[in-house]
Parts: sequence; structure tokens; C-alpha cells
Amino acid sequence: MKWRIWGRLGWQEIRRRYRRTVLGPLWFTFSLGIFVAGLGLVWAPLFHTNLHDYLPFVTTGMICWTFVASIINEGCLTYTQSESLIKQLNFPLSVLNWMMVWRNIIVLLHNLVIAVVVLLVLQIPPTWATVLFIPGVVIVALNGIWISMLLGMISARFRDVPQLVANLVQVLMFVTPVFWFSGQLGARAALVNYNALYHMINVVRAPLLGQMPTLLNYEVDAAVTILGFAMTLFFYARFRRRIAYWL
Repeated sequence: MKWRIWGRLGWQEIRRRYRRTVLGPLWFTFSLGIFVAGLGLVWAPLFHTNLHDYLPFVTTGMICWTFVASIINEGCLTYTQSESLIKQLNFPLSVLNWMMVWRNIIVLLHNLVIAVVVLLVLQIPPTWATVLFIPGVVIVALNGIWISMLLGMISARFRDVPQLVANLVQVLMFVTPVFWFSGQLGARAALVNYNALYHMINVVRAPLLGQMPTLLNYEVDAAVTILGFAMTLFFYARFRRRIAYWL
């Protein structure tokens, strides 16, 4: 996997993006924290929900959603943004996918500061289930690899795909239990089980809240990971040599 290469490149990309800034990637954390605070203070009364219960839920939900959504959106641009490298150097293109996912993991770790502050202020202690946060991030990262490979190839061939995916992801945020509880759907609460993004988010969010993800969360994520890699590797083996010509 050439982890030394993509690990170094991912860290250098973070430094390049926030060069000559005071807070660096914490600027994004700061803006996300303000957004979450405003969302919690306004939406908790609208949902007739206790702020003590709602604020940690929406905080961890937005952090996890930002992580997943960034991987999907940036995955579309993985190859097109590295056009010069792909055309000039001979290297495994998967390095770019790992670099993109690693870069977003670094941003996720910065954003966790918000969750830690909220949980400490509201005196919500960690539990043994909290350690499941690590395998949850690994699950999302693995899915991020095949998603970015597949969307990266499609976006290299059809340049309208990134805009289409960005709009679709924005809509999906409102139909996924990110800042609303699935129980609010009443008899239709089971519908969220058909949303793969919900399961992907919950294996990260539930441990942050000190809760155990459900077995269904892991089963759906495992199925999505296996099927996703099988489909992506099939198309990647067939079209990878054409990517440079599409750029």
C-alpha cells in the first residue's frame, strides 16, 4: 500500500492548504463548532428535546457526516486534481486514494476536539464501547478507498459527476439521521435501516456517545465494503489504463 508515501503526502497536503494561517485545520473545526452550537440551541426546542441529549447527538453526527461526506466529494476529484502527477509519473493510482482518505482522517481528529469539549461540559463519561471508535473509522476509511476509486474514474471520464455527487450528498444529509433521531419517524423508523450512510456513520458516532453500534450496522457495512470493492476492482482492472487519457 506504500503507506509511507501516502501518509507523508496526506500530511503535506494538510500543511499546504493551511500554510501561513494561525489555526491551520482548526479553522474548519472552529466553524463546525459554531454551526453545531447554533444547530443544537435552535433545533433542540423545535424537536422538544432535552439539550443535554440532543447536543452530543448532533455534534457527533455532524462530525461523522463531515468525515463521510468529505471522502465522497473529494473522492470524485482524486484523479482530476492530480492530473500532472498521473501523466508524468508511473505509480499506483491507489496511492492517491489512500492519501485522500488519510487527509480526511487527520481533519476528523481535529474535529474530535468539539466532541470532547461537549462531552466534558455535559459530563458524559466514556465507556468501554468508546474504543470501538477506532474500528469504526477503519470501516469508513476502507469504504472511502473503493468509493474514491470508483467515483474518481467516473469523474475523470464525465466531468459533471462531481457536481452531481455534491448535490446528492447535500440531499442525503437531510434524509440521514444526522441531526434528527430515527425514532421521530414513528412507525417508519425502520426505513433508516435501508440507508447505507446511516450505518456507516453510526459505527463511528455510537462509540463517541459511549454506546455500542448495532450488529446490523456492522453487517450492512461489511456487505457494502465487500460488494463495493468487488465492483470497483472489476471496473478498475478494465479502465485504469485509460484514466490518464481521460484527464
